[in-house]
Amino acid sequence: MNRLNVDETTREHFARIHRAALVLCGNPWDADDLAQETFMVLARQGSHFEGRSSVYTWLYGVLLNLDRRQRRQLGMKRRKLRVLWDREPAGEKSVPGADAPVEVAEWKNSLWARVALLPEGQRQSLVLRFSEGLRYEEIAEVLECPLGTVKSRIFHGLAALRRILDSEGEEARQLPAFPSEDISHAI
Repeated sequence: MNRLNVDETTREHFARIHRAALVLCGNPWDADDLAQETFMVLARQGSHFEGRSSVYTWLYGVLLNLDRRQRRQLGMKRRKLRVLWDREPAGEKSVPGADAPVEVAEWKNSLWARVALLPEGQRQSLVLRFSEGLRYEEIAEVLECPLGTVKSRIFHGLAALRRILDSEGEEARQLPAFPSEDISHAI
């Protein structure tokens, strides 16, 4: 892609990619970083785009790969911090500050916070379907998996969300309304 196409693509798709990043991350700062990194990949590797999919599904694939990599890195950091925390004497352990912004608190109380608890395939499928409104075929393209796998992940993800909400005493009415394509898979 030449510079003009990168600029056009960024203007056209940044808002959607940022929204998906926000749903995946749960806070605006990490979402900003993730969305910007997605478009940095476009700027550096846009020539790798072969046109076998639409540009925005390719960008979603990049976004999900970056998110997956960051989650792995975060998991390693947390394990290392846990080891350090466990080694500190009990009286010397410091408690992190309570300066979380309102957006983070709202997200934690939202349905998307429960989606974040799901296995990666279900989480990604639900985000692409209900946050981004992609069709099943587009989700299969982004995730590079068979259409049947996408349908299964969405079905099992919605069932898991219903169980989570039931266990919390919440009503499943919070689940997104099902477009006609989803009704047969969600019941």
